[in-house]
Amino acid sequence: MRVLTMVCIGVVALPFLAQADNTYSAYSLGFAPPLSPAAKTLGADKKLGMGWDAGWTFFGLPFSKSGPVLSGLAFGGKINYSRWVRDSTRKETTFLGTQGIVRYYTPFNVKPFDLFLQAGGGMFIGEHGFTDPDTIPPVPAPSPVERIVTKGIKSLGVSFNIGLDWDVLECTPGLTMVFTKGKPSTWLSINAAAKF
Repeated sequence: MRVLTMVCIGVVALPFLAQADNTYSAYSLGFAPPLSPAAKTLGADKKLGMGWDAGWTFFGLPFSKSGPVLSGLAFGGKINYSRWVRDSTRKETTFLGTQGIVRYYTPFNVKPFDLFLQAGGGMFIGEHGFTDPDTIPPVPAPSPVERIVTKGIKSLGVSFNIGLDWDVLECTPGLTMVFTKGKPSTWLSINAAAKF
């Protein structure tokens, strides 16, 4: 609950901070092919289908007036939502992530393109990981409230991206790894973003 509260405060407060000089927001959407194997339950392979990933990245360049080495260093955060469907049971696998990020625009760019590297880490909330079994023994029917509200499992995660920036457009392929119980859940994000 504390993580959700912090996310809500950030979503409300950060648009006001985004009006500052050298502060940017990027909204991304793209494909998310899974790299980790999915669970095998009762001999059936629970293969994950192609997923999708959407996010909001915000960052500032506090050293933009410094020398060429430091001027490309940016700090910020990222909120993203990722979703897949298991092929055999059509059960959804989702993660809501909140991360702190460090972005670095390299000084050697090919104009009009800017190349950057980005790393992040933070908290991800999901009902289960890629390798968790999703068929369970019969249990009593849940109450109406339990059907609507399911408790998410909190896991730490990291992400690494390389990106190409062209005016207001970004291409940001990257790798995300969430340290879920058992084996980590890992996926590749192939995103396009609009930067403002």
